[in-house]
Amino acid sequence: MRPILRGDHLHLQLVEKDDIPKRVEWINDPEIQLSLHYEYPTSLAKGLKWFEKIVSDTGRVDFSIITNKDNQYIGFCGLINIDRITRKAELYNVIGVKRFQGKGIGTEAYKLVVNYGFLELGLNRIYGYQNTDNHAALHAVKNIGWRCEGTLIQDLWAHGRLYDRNVVSILRSEWETHRAYNFPDEQ
Repeated sequence: MRPILRGDHLHLQLVEKDDIPKRVEWINDPEIQLSLHYEYPTSLAKGLKWFEKIVSDTGRVDFSIITNKDNQYIGFCGLINIDRITRKAELYNVIGVKRFQGKGIGTEAYKLVVNYGFLELGLNRIYGYQNTDNHAALHAVKNIGWRCEGTLIQDLWAHGRLYDRNVVSILRSEWETHRAYNFPDEQ
């Protein structure tokens, strides 16, 4: 496996059809769903249809998060809305196995996806959206060089209410100088 997709505790591999049942389970978990805002509930049939649609979509890259120790599938992440002209993309990241949440695994996945976006795709800006009440997520990305660009007020309707969301991002120039990122030998 190329070093760009492997961290200390986990590695990323492209999402496969066999990953979809577990992904659907996590999306349907009410606790996890609170910060996802995906179509809820979803079904295996919808998950498989989604997979067939995205598998050849060049505007995104979707990964499964796998532990190095025992090859356990514990979450999913990726880059969507890849804009190759302005060289930007939106990052998403979900740790589905609860015992791995809050232990830095999501942060490690963020770093791997960011490295991939800047090194492999040649992006200049990677951004994401976080609920304003998700203080832990904002703290985690700030620790790895991201900034909060601003807040979108009443930006999203989900779970019976409107949500405010922070726009967070990192630029290539910030990534190149931040101490949190390990640069693979192939840079």
